Amino acid sequence: MTPPNCPNFQKAFFHNGYVKSLKELVHFYNTRDAFAYPVQSGHCPPGTIEKVTCWPEPEVKNNIDMTSGNLGLTDHEEDLIVIFLGTLTDGFTTPYPDADKYTGSCLPPTALSPPPPPVSAAPFPTGLTPPPL
Repeated sequence: MTPPNCPNFQKAFFHNGYVKSLKELVHFYNTRDAFAYPVQSGHCPPGTIEKVTCWPEPEVKNNIDMTSGNLGLTDHEEDLIVIFLGTLTDGFTTPYPDADKYTGSCLPPTALSPPPPPVSAAPFPTGLTPPPL
């Protein structure tokens, strides 16, 4: 539970945060067209489960990418894709890896500041001024 006045650090995907995990994201692209229903979120038909066997219609239909949506992957194949995606990194590490867990108080504002560049990073070119942080 996040107390009042503390930020919520829930990971979310898509512009509206509808999908909350890589597994849901992969499942969406695998089954979006197979389990599409002309309903709004929260109104899937009886016997279906939203984000599992029911995908409500998009907010803006013109934005649908028609190149995927019924891939026919098994649950295990979806899991393998999620595992692979979890191996990808840009090298950035958060200064507080448990920032999404409530520990009794809010994090200080500096807790969310980006970490300093790694020692192996190339120095800023001579004669140029780095942008302010």
